[in-house]
Amino acid sequence: MKNLKPHLEEINQKAGYAEELYGIRIRYIPLIVEEKTIVFDRQNWKIKVLEEGRCLSPEEIKNLEEKILENIEKGLVELYLTLTFGEDVGLGEG
Repeated sequence: MKNLKPHLEEINQKAGYAEELYGIRIRYIPLIVEEKTIVFDRQNWKIKVLEEGRCLSPEEIKNLEEKILENIEKGLVELYLTLTFGEDVGLGEG
């Protein structure tokens, strides 16, 4: 998680800017969208499995860290974030 923290801080700031710009509250930021959706919960700074509503263990985060960093560096996380603006219901209103 240590390697992820600076990246999570950066995407948290971008989400904050998007909230101000578009007036849409963003709680979850998708990190991995595959068979399960892995999200960053901005409210409590936890990484979760969206479908199950559970936090990942430190070991699970470590196993997914490389994929999460890859998605952040490729711009996929920002793409996932912007795709939510076209929906009637955004990710996590409360």
